[in-house]
Amino acid sequence: MERLNLSHLTFIGPSVSPATVEFGPNLTLVRGPSDTGKSYIAETINFMLGGKTLYKIPEQEGYDAVLLGIRLPDAEQVTLYRATKGGGFRLYGGDHRAYPLPAEHEPLAAKHSGKDFKNLSHYFLSQVGLDEKVVRKNAAGGTVSLSLRMLAPLFLVDETKIQSKIAPVVTGQFTTGTTEISTFRLLLQGEDDSAVESGESETAQRRSKVAKHDVIDTLLAELREQLQTDETLQAVNDRLGRLQSTVNASTDSIEQTAAARQQWGHTLSNSERLVTAARRSLAELDALEARFTLLYEQYTSDLARLEAIAEAGSLLGYFTPGDCVFCGAEPEHQHLSEDCADDTTAFAASVREEQRKTTALREDLLHAISGLRTDRAEKGQRLQTYTDQAAHARSAIARLDSELGPQQLELRELINSSSQLERDAETIRRIQRLEALRAEVDAEPKPDTMESTAGLQRSAVNDLSHLIAARLRAWGFPDADNTSYSFESQDIVSGNQLRAAHGKGVRAILHAAFTISLAQYCLDNDLPHPGFVVLDSPLVVYRPPDPNAEPDNSDDVLDTTTLAGRFFADIQTNFTGQIIVLENENPPDGLKPRSQDVSFTKNTGRGRYGLFPHSQASGDTT
Repeated sequence: MERLNLSHLTFIGPSVSPATVEFGPNLTLVRGPSDTGKSYIAETINFMLGGKTLYKIPEQEGYDAVLLGIRLPDAEQVTLYRATKGGGFRLYGGDHRAYPLPAEHEPLAAKHSGKDFKNLSHYFLSQVGLDEKVVRKNAAGGTVSLSLRMLAPLFLVDETKIQSKIAPVVTGQFTTGTTEISTFRLLLQGEDDSAVESGESETAQRRSKVAKHDVIDTLLAELREQLQTDETLQAVNDRLGRLQSTVNASTDSIEQTAAARQQWGHTLSNSERLVTAARRSLAELDALEARFTLLYEQYTSDLARLEAIAEAGSLLGYFTPGDCVFCGAEPEHQHLSEDCADDTTAFAASVREEQRKTTALREDLLHAISGLRTDRAEKGQRLQTYTDQAAHARSAIARLDSELGPQQLELRELINSSSQLERDAETIRRIQRLEALRAEVDAEPKPDTMESTAGLQRSAVNDLSHLIAARLRAWGFPDADNTSYSFESQDIVSGNQLRAAHGKGVRAILHAAFTISLAQYCLDNDLPHPGFVVLDSPLVVYRPPDPNAEPDNSDDVLDTTTLAGRFFADIQTNFTGQIIVLENENPPDGLKPRSQDVSFTKNTGRGRYGLFPHSQASGDTT
């Protein structure tokens, strides 16, 4: 399994000498009195692993960048660069500890991204086999991309955290607890949460329920404002039924009246058609009679004219007794029944014949006129009948119209009332459905949730617990046999008390035992882990600048000298990764040759003064 190894931490500046701390491949102990920059080393390593800021101290004046040397799993040496003001990183190939730096480098963003891999987090995690891992972030199974910042508290523990009452695997933030335990599980078992199917969280469900309530309550308020009755749905339906019967009866009455009106309409139409036809026929008869009258008068005039002609012939002697005006025959010799042989015009006969024919025609015409008048009288009587029928039909229609108006008005009012009742009934039904829906929303079962320890194997926790106890026994910790890692509380229990119930000295030692044991567990079981551990002040022994002063061990009654000796002996012998310890106390028995011993004296006349040369120090403390 891939491991990393820190080779050095170096502050550089354009006009100052580099301030370097060299790290050995195994144990590096940075020791010395307070205010020499030991804790600042842990702060700076954290800063170089993606921490947001590096707080400024007077000794740092003149240094504008930090270099962190790293040996990669394939033994390649690289150097991380970051300005002390923060921002992104530069990754240089090789080991660099001073200006000028090579031009060629790879920029790495400080912020983790699960999609854009050009960031420090992805680079670091990819070197230890933890890139593109996801961990669960909530009880609903939501996941988040693993970042270096999630992992760092499990291998880099500063002085505050190591003494804190908060359990080693968590930060105390309620919202990040599941993520932190999932990250711990990832190291302990090598399994991420990519197989977890996410569901709706309780928070999301609660927000969803509130949103649904808001929508339903708004709709209910609008519907109740529209409702024009305070009756129940049953009462409204009963009233609607009765009203509908009335509407049906009114509709039947109107339909009967309308049918009668329609019938009278047909009668009126037919009568008016017959009146029109009768009037047209009478007009034709009148016209024909007029023409016959004129013809009669013509015949009468013709007869008068013929009479005049006959009278004229008489006056001329043509038609009076005496000698014939044509042949001179005496009256006794005249043959009045025969035409005179000498009367070449036959005038008298013609006049008589004409009078006969005209008289006959006039008689025929008189008969025709009489027939016309008889026919006209009959048709005139029919016209009156048709006219009377039309008038009767109009009267009936007017009467029916006077009845239909009020009936239709009443029906419209009934229909309007019925429509309002139907709307009220529908509104009540919608209100009932919404109230039922609101009850269903209230009764929605809580979503399936997962415990923060879901997937964490008790056997793995027990194995880690055994390692912690064994390590504490090796250190001579009094309650080592009664110390274990609690699955339920996700903290260390020692002497039947949670770690938080102990004093800060015991809390620091238990935290150190947990961090070292977790790393060793991963190393032994070929599980992903950066391969190094940084512990600040695990022994909690304040060492004043005066070497003759008594150590401040008033918090927990521990035989720190014996424990410290056994602590250093153990981590040099039984820890196979890299460990950097920042501690005030000198190791009672010294260090083995393969360990790196960095001693700060805070004494300008002896040894190394501190992290920074004394000339840059201003007297402020770290």
